[in-house]
Amino acid sequence: MKNRIVVALMINMSLFSSLIGQALDEETGFIYVKAEYLLETGRYDEAVTNYNLVITKNPGYKNALIHRGKAKYALGAYKGTQKDAIQSIELKGIQPDNAALLGRAFAAMGESEAAINSITAAILLDHKNMEYLIWRAQMYETSGQRLKACVDYETAAKSGNSEAQVKAKNYCGITTVSNNQETTTINNPNTTNESSNPPTSDNTTVQNDTNSTTNPQNTEVTTTVPVTDSTSVSDGATSPNHIPDSEPPIQDENLPKNDDTVNAFVVDDDLNIQISGQELGLRKIKEVPSILILSDENGKVCINICVNKEGQVIKAEFNPTMSTIVQKSLVSLALRKAKEFEFATGKYESQCGIIIFEVKGS
Repeated sequence: MKNRIVVALMINMSLFSSLIGQALDEETGFIYVKAEYLLETGRYDEAVTNYNLVITKNPGYKNALIHRGKAKYALGAYKGTQKDAIQSIELKGIQPDNAALLGRAFAAMGESEAAINSITAAILLDHKNMEYLIWRAQMYETSGQRLKACVDYETAAKSGNSEAQVKAKNYCGITTVSNNQETTTINNPNTTNESSNPPTSDNTTVQNDTNSTTNPQNTEVTTTVPVTDSTSVSDGATSPNHIPDSEPPIQDENLPKNDDTVNAFVVDDDLNIQISGQELGLRKIKEVPSILILSDENGKVCINICVNKEGQVIKAEFNPTMSTIVQKSLVSLALRKAKEFEFATGKYESQCGIIIFEVKGS
């Protein structure tokens, strides 16, 4: 009889523990869904708070670490972004999303070599993601490796990415006719068309070092990254600061020009707005969102944006270089409001520029 009672108690305790665990999982799941909604709607500071609760309960829960890292990146908290990416790698191994996130964090902190290594690992794991390729092109561009940047821009442009097509034309002097057709050099006929040459291999090693690499687990990942150029590609040596125009550039009517005309207007006594880049300053605005900014600081929050043909802001990212205010609540608000602008229907698939929120502190 006594043994039966003990067995019954053990079964009841097991059921109780199971119910407690199920309740905790349901609570974690509810908080995670809320965090995901906040991330998607641009409430990055609130998203971080909710991801913190999820990660405290279970660091490996779904994509909580990566998504918290993305929210931190949006707010300009790059050290925190780096830590989340590394923790994700430690828990789940090197994956495209955590390698790319780590690369972007390194790039934002000025560690170009580590950034390129990390994003290269992401590209090798997911070579169809053109956003990764554009990010690496931007890293090459920032570090002065023009030829490699143009290879990446050209490859992404061939896939139909309009942002890459503009960069390929304006930065590299080339235009992509179509996905499988010939690429023509516009601004620099003396430069070899890199896409027409067979790729040569450039072995890039991603090694373990939490301050500069993508693999914190004492392993070495050796990868081959194609680099194309008929001349010697020694980073910087064959990458001039400016490619001279020996012929007048051909204007592609399907791509926006580098027109930095500024559309400046006053929202209220506390806020001015400036919009510019790729003819965005010339584009009519159909709707300016209601914006209420209360701040003790004077300064600017700059947001990089891209607008599609229909007039929707399809991309908004904090630009720390041009910003003088980095308060997380204001950055989060500016990002959210930037996405709420509505432009008139345009003639280009995409136009990328900046919105500057000039705040007058009270």
